[in-house]
Amino acid sequence: MDIFESFKAEKQKNHKVNIYYTPSKPVSSPSNLRGRNEEIQKILAALTTPGRHCMIYGDRGIGKSSLALSTLEGGKEHEILPEIVFQYRCIKNTTFKDIIEKAAIFIDEAYKHDKVETTKKYGARARFLDLFSLEGSREEKITIEKEELTANKAASVLHHLESVLLIDEFDVVKEEVKHEVAEFVKQLSDAGSPFKVLIVGIGSDGAALMAGHQSVIRCMHEIKLPRVEDKYLSEIIESGENGLGLTFSQPIKKSIIEISSGFPYFTHLLCKECAEEAIRQSKTIIDRSIFEQALIVAVKNTEGQLKRCYDLAVTSSRTDMYPKILLSAAKFKNEQFSVKNWIEQIAEDHGLELTYGSMNNYTGKLIKAERGEILQLVRRGVYKITDPRMPSYILMCHNAIP
Repeated sequence: MDIFESFKAEKQKNHKVNIYYTPSKPVSSPSNLRGRNEEIQKILAALTTPGRHCMIYGDRGIGKSSLALSTLEGGKEHEILPEIVFQYRCIKNTTFKDIIEKAAIFIDEAYKHDKVETTKKYGARARFLDLFSLEGSREEKITIEKEELTANKAASVLHHLESVLLIDEFDVVKEEVKHEVAEFVKQLSDAGSPFKVLIVGIGSDGAALMAGHQSVIRCMHEIKLPRVEDKYLSEIIESGENGLGLTFSQPIKKSIIEISSGFPYFTHLLCKECAEEAIRQSKTIIDRSIFEQALIVAVKNTEGQLKRCYDLAVTSSRTDMYPKILLSAAKFKNEQFSVKNWIEQIAEDHGLELTYGSMNNYTGKLIKAERGEILQLVRRGVYKITDPRMPSYILMCHNAIP
């Protein structure tokens, strides 16, 4: 069997695995979302309340996009939310026009036929995008050059449309774009528009995500997404067990949940690699030997940013201390920890008695860019791991060592 036939056969075997365990993409089916009923209810309440919009924020890998997509899908299915949903995933160079254009073009296409039109023009060469705004019995045609599609103009055109605009990864856009979106949301809210906006992004608070635009906070329901409880991570594992006819041994389930630390991404990743390894070996019980093989693959397949940051932090030709002290730091599950507590944890884990002077040497390097800035100084003598997902990756790396 050549490499192509071998790959095809393996892919066909693993097709069902990708239905239950999806580390590389957000969950979009409400039936596959675990432990988020309270947040779903809050999103639905916000998007069905006149003048209200919604924002989901929190750590990377916590399941924000999955929550948004699943809620919109379930809301449409049960006729709670509008059937028309627009989605846009932001990148660093995203403009306000990029975010709003799909909805604007939909309006353009939907209202072009059989309308009595009066025309307004914006911009000297206004010829690129004809937008229609329905007000009572009068249809107003607004021709706007795409580059001139501002918050006020977009709101005036879209305010009557019953739909939801999902803006994902909003944290990466420039400040001026955040201000423009905030103004757009405010205009919609003031008009009591049925056009709703659901914003998703990484952040520690909603104000930072909206660039401190105070006037929009009153109409934006903020949801800070916490980590998923262990019992719901267990449900993710069990769903795949039932669907795939596999059984994870209890110690392996416990290990997966401990490593995941409340992040569904790692539960999906580890379960996927375990299931595929079991299929390769024609086994139905996932035991320690399968788990160890799966861990090696999972470490390789983890998001590149985590891998690069960790590799920078631990690479040293002079000492092997960095992996050890970072493993002890990971035991705090991204909580803030004092140097004193850290030294005690290192002694418990590795039997090493480190001084404050030696720890200052390590911490001084780990907070620098050349070491991946893996550590963050919170205040004097107190640190935290910068990326909240990193403790899970460190634990995976440790468990993957033969």
